[in-house]
Amino acid sequence: MRTVLVVDDEVDIADAVKSILEDEGYRVVTCANGREALECLEEVRPDLIIIDVMMPVMNGFETLRAIRQREAFAGLPVLIMSAIDPSVRPPEYDWAGFLKKPFSLNHLLEQVHKLVPLAA
Repeated sequence: MRTVLVVDDEVDIADAVKSILEDEGYRVVTCANGREALECLEEVRPDLIIIDVMMPVMNGFETLRAIRQREAFAGLPVLIMSAIDPSVRPPEYDWAGFLKKPFSLNHLLEQVHKLVPLAA
């Protein structure tokens, strides 16, 4: 089963994404901030991370940079979520896709299926 780590301080959004992806057949783990995500990364070993940019404690970009510094997760696909489209993408902030909030169910599923398709 493919695992997705959803990192968002907005519980309603994290729960909605979790529910949608679980209905599709993914295992989903949620974290409320970047520090929490980094702490559970080794245990969860996700196939994809969906991460919000604007969060307390550690924002999405700081979290992404920390993830990329870990060799085991350097190539892990990451979807960035934000209400503002980030236009700069330095190497330490390399992400595979972008979800502009609010996003549609179809756009979320399209991005996730493209990056981590479920086994046929």
